[in-house]
Amino acid sequence: MHYVVNYTFTGERSKEKMAELMSLFAERGTSDSVVAHWVHADGGGGFFITDGTEMEAMYTAALAYGAWLNYSATPILSIEEAMPQIAAWLEG
Repeated sequence: MHYVVNYTFTGERSKEKMAELMSLFAERGTSDSVVAHWVHADGGGGFFITDGTEMEAMYTAALAYGAWLNYSATPILSIEEAMPQIAAWLEG
């Protein structure tokens, strides 16, 4: 199961706080379960897609980044995965 994880920045947005966040990100790196990662062009946050294989690691990361980011995670399916269920529902 894949998840799209949306995040928004919270708290103080000073250069010092952003430098702390970037330092933590450089230290921790990106999880192997992250398929893709984008940031919002308005500077308010971003989102990434994960394959869901490392949920405990994602939770640990959410705790580590909690001073800077708010998260929400939504399970997702590809359209190819969803079409059989959609077709069955339409026929039923």
